[in-house]
Amino acid sequence: MNKDGILLLLKKYEEGNCTPEEEAVIESWYNQQARKNKINPIQEELSETKELMWEMIGQQVPAPKSRFIVYRRIAAAAAILMVIGAGIYFYNSNTNLAPPVESKISQSNDIAPGGNKAYLVLADGKRIALTDAKNGTLAEQSGITITKKADGQLIYTISEQKAGNASGFNTIETPNGGQYQVSLPDGTVVWLNAASSLKYPTSFANSKQRKVELNGEAYFEVAKDKNKPFYVRSKGQELEVLGTHFNVNSYTNEQAVRTTLFEGSVRVSNSGAQKVLKPGQQSVAQNKGLTVGTANLQEVLAWKNGYFDFNDEEIQSVMRKLSRWYNVDIEFNGKITAERFNGGISRYKNISQVLSLLSSTGAVRFKVEGRRVIVMP
Repeated sequence: MNKDGILLLLKKYEEGNCTPEEEAVIESWYNQQARKNKINPIQEELSETKELMWEMIGQQVPAPKSRFIVYRRIAAAAAILMVIGAGIYFYNSNTNLAPPVESKISQSNDIAPGGNKAYLVLADGKRIALTDAKNGTLAEQSGITITKKADGQLIYTISEQKAGNASGFNTIETPNGGQYQVSLPDGTVVWLNAASSLKYPTSFANSKQRKVELNGEAYFEVAKDKNKPFYVRSKGQELEVLGTHFNVNSYTNEQAVRTTLFEGSVRVSNSGAQKVLKPGQQSVAQNKGLTVGTANLQEVLAWKNGYFDFNDEEIQSVMRKLSRWYNVDIEFNGKITAERFNGGISRYKNISQVLSLLSSTGAVRFKVEGRRVIVMP
């Protein structure tokens, strides 16, 4: 990206006209640097940083000595903005930011990103491929009509006359390389990440509680109903909510179940321990117990907003995310790097672009054979 392109992007950010991807990359980098330098990323400082970006890039003048720490952050920002047009930046924990290098992955071996793919399993066992299904009514069961909208979202409509007869469970499943959004019978909206499934009743009408079961990762916006608490069971953990927004990551190949609260209140129960979360907090449930800390909300919601956001992550963790989204197998050949990776990239880039950014750090190399990615030192 040239100087004019950088200035245009900064102007869009200042005016609030950036796309979610552009805004996420800028602010994700800022938060990464704030944590690295033990800086509190408050909005006032972000505004100052933006102003100094304009000064540094637009006028090409050195920053005053009293702003030396900020100057170093802005110098790095300029490097990031040079590649932001592609929605990407990457660096590892022990190196400076490195510009992306040309992909060494053969275009014939390239792999496209995932998309809106899912299967709906009805109470009678019928399995519907939502990707292939036409818009409109998909099924009717016990007075409930399931409709697929033009944007792919599933909507449940319950007939008041027959609501009392509704029973059974539906399950929505996303494969590797899939994601989907569904509106449950009570109006709760759920976004499912790749390789995830959600089991839920076809109706909550005759129940005093609303209970669902999650495998994998999902973001919930729960419809408020004080008379019917909402419960989410996942990997030995149970959440109790009344009406709130939260994210649960409960993949079986991850060491912990992470629950992050964005709005409202939830009670987390795991192995006899209980914690009540406040907005901005994240619980971590694993063998050694249940802990609560401050969450990186942007990082947590990166998948839902269409990008990867890696924060001091081991290469194994990075590759697990790529495996689920690109539907590839991962093989490690040789010594596994101990470097940790920081950065972000759109989830809608081909895998070659992601691997090129990772390899540009000098810490890893890759080889793609079919749908297998080999990671090498």
